[in-house]
Amino acid sequence: MKTTFRRRTARRSHHPDVSCDALGRWHWKCQCGAGAHAGGSATDWRWMVTGALVHQNACPGE
Repeated sequence: MKTTFRRRTARRSHHPDVSCDALGRWHWKCQCGAGAHAGGSATDWRWMVTGALVHQNACPGE
């Protein structure tokens, strides 16, 4: 059996940024205007990272 590899030529145009504000709340935002916010716990941080990755993977490349 032969395995074929496909090389991705399209770059991702969506690069969400996960950060924490001055009040300790986590949020993510993208250059396209999408984003979300949550509380300040470690669980909220995981949800924000997951949401940002889902958004990045769901959007088509350039």
